Amino acid sequence: MEPELPTIFSAKRTSFVRSSVIREILKLTVENSDLLSFAGGLPNPHLLSKDVLSSVMESVVRENRNIALQYGDSSGYLPLRNQITKGLTDVPWISSDSITITHGSQQGLDILGKMFMDSDTNVLLEDPVYLGALQAFSPYHPQFFTVPMETDGPNLFWLEEILSQNKIHIFYANPSYQNPSTYTWSVEKRKQIASLLDEKEIILIEDEAYRYLDFEGNVYPSVSSFRKRRDLTFVLGSFSKILSPGFRLGWTVVPDVYRSLFTAIKQGNDLNSNQFSQVVVSKLLEVLDWNEHLRSIQIFYSEKKETLVSLLKEYLPEAKFSDPEGGMFLWVEYPKVSPKELMKQCLASGVAMVPGSEFSPANKSSSQFRMNFSFLGKEEMEVGVKRIAKVYRDINT
Repeated sequence: MEPELPTIFSAKRTSFVRSSVIREILKLTVENSDLLSFAGGLPNPHLLSKDVLSSVMESVVRENRNIALQYGDSSGYLPLRNQITKGLTDVPWISSDSITITHGSQQGLDILGKMFMDSDTNVLLEDPVYLGALQAFSPYHPQFFTVPMETDGPNLFWLEEILSQNKIHIFYANPSYQNPSTYTWSVEKRKQIASLLDEKEIILIEDEAYRYLDFEGNVYPSVSSFRKRRDLTFVLGSFSKILSPGFRLGWTVVPDVYRSLFTAIKQGNDLNSNQFSQVVVSKLLEVLDWNEHLRSIQIFYSEKKETLVSLLKEYLPEAKFSDPEGGMFLWVEYPKVSPKELMKQCLASGVAMVPGSEFSPANKSSSQFRMNFSFLGKEEMEVGVKRIAKVYRDINT
């Protein structure tokens, strides 16, 4: 007689955990090398010099072994925090003590979810919203509100309506080259929304993972830089898009009043972020011509974006999208087809995109798909777009 399996036990909050179709597609991509994926937000791995990286890593092992191979400060490696303070954030009240190094900006989202969110918390999100934020926040079961996005940022009429009719505690926003919509807030909207948040005493979680990926090299001022309520302002940054996701390093700007709590929660997660990676990244920031490095990424991604735009115009003129100023994605609408059917048939034909429903708190249906252009080569992109076009035509005949 077969023994009975024990009843699976888990906390109630696990019923609110969201899976990621993006990660499932990435797994499929690893298992099937013929699958052409526009799905993942994958930076191109060839934009960091192999020779520079090898030299820096050898230097770390040779000169900084005792530090790099040991536990570190829970807030992060001090030289790296100093470098972020001086060159990678524009919040005027910043200091190295304000910075906590995290395992990617994703860990920062998780810690902030633990700190602030439960079933009594009202969280305002952009619509659409970054899937990773939904995954980080959903287990704490906050009440989600959404504000529709326009090409220059949130719709101000609806934002003011939501704030006047509801007690919003937190606003999570991704103002520069938003993932997935690629929309970028105008400077005027940044100022207006910063003022509104101050007036309503709302915590801002500003995710600036794509801040330095403007195709022309522009850098927008953060929303946080316009706020007076520094005690209600958190800013997330990431090295994943400007160096490599393999380091798994990001940072969070934390107001004075919350530093001890933020650090204590992080210690419960991991004690400290990857010390070896932190020392390597700090050395890289020392030896790289940073402006030249960023400009090389920006130019490369601009060219890749133009390639995907021209391919869609050539093979699928029915597709609709805004031409982004920066970032790694196109937010493409495929009209007159079922998104589920399009995704299913595309995967069967060896090509993948992320359906827009994944970027909605309610998983509402969407005719839009997020398409990444930073990773695939030109020839692969063309094959992939041709496959999508064939599927689209087959569904519509």
